[in-house]
Parts: sequence; C-alpha cells; structure tokens
Amino acid sequence: MKRCWAYQAITGSRSAWVPCVRLAEKGSRFCSRHARAIEGAVLGALMHAEVKDEAVTLYEEKPRPSGRRGKSRV
Repeated sequence: MKRCWAYQAITGSRSAWVPCVRLAEKGSRFCSRHARAIEGAVLGALMHAEVKDEAVTLYEEKPRPSGRRGKSRV
C-alpha cells in the first residue's frame, strides 16, 4: 500500500503543510480520513451550488457594439 496523497496543516500554523503519513485505503489514493473529507466537501459544494439555466445563457444574443473602434484610417 502507498501513502495518502493528502496534506494536512501543521497545528498552530495556517500556512505550513506536511504530507499525511497514513496509508491509502485499498483502491484509493487517500486514507479513510481524507477520502471522507473530500467526499463531504464535494457533496456540500454540489448541494449548495446555485442552479443556472445553461440552455438560456448559452444561446442569448449579446448586443453588438455600434460604431468603429479606435481611430479611423486616413
């Protein structure tokens, strides 16, 4: 088995991280603790994401700018 791919913050520091020392779960790249954390974060992001109507936003016509840009050629 290989080591977990995740990193964890050093206690007392917000900017220092060290690799996780646990072994990865069978069939995963992460230990059980980090695998559950990732699953929970993704589930939370999906459950709380704003719903967008992509069909409307993809095909809306944008107004074209009028006039010429820059200086006219002479």
